[in-house]
Amino acid sequence: MNLKKYMMSDMNFDRIEDFLDGGLSDDQLKEFEKDLLDDPDLQMELDLHQEVDEAIMENDIMDLRSKLDAIEIPPKEQEKRKFKYLTKWNIVAASLALFIGLGSLMFLVNNKNSYSNEKVYSNYYKPYAIVNTRSADANIDNMLVTALKSYEARDYHTALTLFRQILDKDSTNITSNFYSGISNLEINEYHKANKNFTRVIKHKNNLFIEQSEWYIGFCYLMTNERDKAIKQFNTIARGNSFYKAKAQEILSKLE
Repeated sequence: MNLKKYMMSDMNFDRIEDFLDGGLSDDQLKEFEKDLLDDPDLQMELDLHQEVDEAIMENDIMDLRSKLDAIEIPPKEQEKRKFKYLTKWNIVAASLALFIGLGSLMFLVNNKNSYSNEKVYSNYYKPYAIVNTRSADANIDNMLVTALKSYEARDYHTALTLFRQILDKDSTNITSNFYSGISNLEINEYHKANKNFTRVIKHKNNLFIEQSEWYIGFCYLMTNERDKAIKQFNTIARGNSFYKAKAQEILSKLE
């Protein structure tokens, strides 16, 4: 707001006060109403005056104004009027400042917690690309190729069926365990995905350990185990994982 726009002359100030207080004679009232029609600035000054009066109608603000009036009573009537108006304006300004301050605080608090588990998941989760691996069993290799094709086509239910068939024959098949985990994430079976990734990590000697640690964090997010997710991403952020930087970003939104 441009305050200069609303600064008023002493004469206008007194006329407005008299108008609002009912102190104008009939002739003065007619002249004032005519001036309102002819002078947009006078109308704006009147509007501002009325807004200030309305803003202090609340009991608490009225009480505060009384206390402020008691601090200093100007000796002249004209000064007293101006003091009354300025006091009202200061109260409104202080109230607005308090409102804005509280609003800013609430924004900061809400913004801090604005990253839900789902939002972090949608921003950072991506399914893993296919990596070609081979086993000692040609039949399993053929089935794995078929399963990975279904995975690549985003037919996760079919892929899971084929991965399970492979795991029934060889429960230690790391590729099937890992991509079963991703497939389970894709169809919202987060607990099952967690078990798949845990098996990969416990195996200890494979190419998918870092990736499994990363995806377990998302499993915890989507099962509303936020504290476990934070702990998991903290572990990644403190290590030398490929996902270290992204884990730090996630923590800045979760903590």
